[in-house]
Amino acid sequence: MGYTKKTATTTAVATTEEKKSIRFSVAIKDEKYQQLINDTLGDKETAKRFIAEISTVVGNNYKLSQCTANSIISAGLLGQSLKLPLAPSFGFCYLVPYKNKQGFMLAQFQVGWKGIVQLALRTGQYETLGVRIVHEGEVCGQNEFGEDVMHFDHQYDNNKVVGYFAYFKLLSGFKKTLYWTVAQCEKHGERYSQAHRGDNKGGENDRWTTDFDDMALKTVLKQLVSKWGIMSVELQQVFQADQAVIDNGKYVYVDNDGVVEEKKDKTPTIKNRLTPPKAKTETEVEVVEPDAEVDKAI
Repeated sequence: MGYTKKTATTTAVATTEEKKSIRFSVAIKDEKYQQLINDTLGDKETAKRFIAEISTVVGNNYKLSQCTANSIISAGLLGQSLKLPLAPSFGFCYLVPYKNKQGFMLAQFQVGWKGIVQLALRTGQYETLGVRIVHEGEVCGQNEFGEDVMHFDHQYDNNKVVGYFAYFKLLSGFKKTLYWTVAQCEKHGERYSQAHRGDNKGGENDRWTTDFDDMALKTVLKQLVSKWGIMSVELQQVFQADQAVIDNGKYVYVDNDGVVEEKKDKTPTIKNRLTPPKAKTETEVEVVEPDAEVDKAI
């Protein structure tokens, strides 16, 4: 797919300039920033709508407004390039504020399960796909192929949540399902999110605590589609960028042990040329080639 994984020997180090970097509310009004957005999107009207949309999203989230302007705009431009609404109420994608170990705020891009459904449907290869919560009483065992069988009924709606079920059927007739228990999802969150481990668990950066259902639904659907579904370029891209801070063409997983993914090709999906005017805020990241592939959050 044109990607290699690298592990950072040190995570991004905040310089004095980064800690005092230009705020989004100032940057978004700056002519140089607006020109960069215009150049990236290639259309003034599209750029104008993007600026209005992302300004509303940031204006409604104080913690997000404290993130660096570069990280906010880069994450927003990715959502725009994929034609996914940025408003969190839609659930397609999210700009999530995250305080790193150096104490400054960065905006992560996170795709929602609805965003995965939207991108998969655009391939024109899926007859149906989705994901849903499973309640106690709805798990009926397994079929002859070892897949979990469900019997969904509204009589179980008020029962305890026991898991999450993703499914799809292609136009070719191929179909596949995946069921994870609550315990499996919890274990996954603890493994791949530093914010969901130890003393950090339940903190302000822990979406596995604040939005467990949404994270679990996204994770199970992403596991299913990435392993068994038809993957468009857009799906590959969004899975690579999920839960990453986008920094000069690199995906930096600040919530996952400093993992960095760097594109081999020289053609970025969005032009990450957003440097605050009159301020040098480039983050230095030292990377080394790994001995083996490093798992990242799914």
